[in-house]
Amino acid sequence: MSKLLAVATLSGAGLIGGIGTAAEAATSQPVTGVIKGFATAYSSPSNDSAVMYHLREGTQVDTHCVREGQVLNGNPLWFIINVDGASAYVHRDLIAVGAVPHC
Repeated sequence: MSKLLAVATLSGAGLIGGIGTAAEAATSQPVTGVIKGFATAYSSPSNDSAVMYHLREGTQVDTHCVREGQVLNGNPLWFIINVDGASAYVHRDLIAVGAVPHC
């Protein structure tokens, strides 16, 4: 019974599996991410979308949340970042970042 209560409590708090909404991600504090090499940031989580920025290795960006998108190198995760006040997407392989919520 106590395990069931703990799971229900964590689920309600949105802590299992990084559950969260885009609205929560927008209001939470961004996490600083560092670009790992030359990276292109896109308008959506796909390298077929419009190019927003080209970023150099070592560039620090505000990272707000992560969501699934085009699978590259077997990984579907893309981070929403903020550069100069505009949002863009960077694939997981190109950024070093701590824990951020799912969008």
